[in-house]
Amino acid sequence: MRFAELTVLCSIMSSVLWCQSQDPVVMVFAGDVTLARHIETAVGEKTEYIFQRWNPVKPFDVFMVNLENAITTSDEKIEKEFNFKMPPKFLRILQNGGVNIVNAANNHLADYGRSGIYETMRNLDSAGIQYVGIGKNLRDARKPILKTVRGKTIGFLGYHGGDTFAATEDSAGLAPRFQGFIVEDVKKLEKQADYIVVNFHWGTELEEYPEQWQIDLAHRVVEAGADLIIGHHPHILQGIERYRGATIAYSLGNFIFGGNARHTYDTAVLKVVLAGGEPGVELMPVSVIRWQPQFSTADRGETIFNTVRERSTIFQESLVLTPILVK
Repeated sequence: MRFAELTVLCSIMSSVLWCQSQDPVVMVFAGDVTLARHIETAVGEKTEYIFQRWNPVKPFDVFMVNLENAITTSDEKIEKEFNFKMPPKFLRILQNGGVNIVNAANNHLADYGRSGIYETMRNLDSAGIQYVGIGKNLRDARKPILKTVRGKTIGFLGYHGGDTFAATEDSAGLAPRFQGFIVEDVKKLEKQADYIVVNFHWGTELEEYPEQWQIDLAHRVVEAGADLIIGHHPHILQGIERYRGATIAYSLGNFIFGGNARHTYDTAVLKVVLAGGEPGVELMPVSVIRWQPQFSTADRGETIFNTVRERSTIFQESLVLTPILVK
């Protein structure tokens, strides 16, 4: 038997409260999205192709991904091994999938320099897609996005390492991943938001577990007031930790990644439901087949679930993962 969806319930929560709510706020978070290189060749003008099989069981209010490419027509790239850009027409792909906010603080957003950063911001603005982690200066890059949905205000932030293209007081760039900045930003945001989401582009590619500095930083940011930390960059799924009531997903892996030729793989997205009581958190297994994400069948979903559960055992308190099959 095939199942439309296999979800993984991911926390000790007051299930009754949020399940019975008539007006929950539903948010979905995915990992790396690079609509460049191999995807551009494969998709061409068929911008409807990528999300043709993407059919969430329930509507969502927020769909956030890590957008790991510039959106530019420029050919003036910086000197590095891989440079990722997507044509502005591919914004329709994000819109077709319901993506309405992106983290832009990562190691490929500035592949076409500061002019590419400005062009990316203009293109996202024109498409009505909000973004965190980049700006015309340091203050702008650190500025949160606030979304109020049915009386609940959610705040979003995003950070990347303080490299060449970190924003400064008078130049465009990325929000640098400096603990002092982050703690300050979260504490300030706590006065404005009911729920705080912090994105970190961090870690080592293809490593199954986070490094100790990541765990230490995540804990400090939760102590400052963050409710959810979303990690990306390793390109594979890592474990999910529960710390002081918050959820820390150290890496959500690749969602739709055109940076290499691999077009079929397993991944997952995180769903958060806000209503009364504890937030509901689900890990939803996803299979990407020829660049098209779709909810996994039961057997593939079980494998994804077991991978995340195994990679969560290093934490002092990992989430209680219980598979739920939905026909």
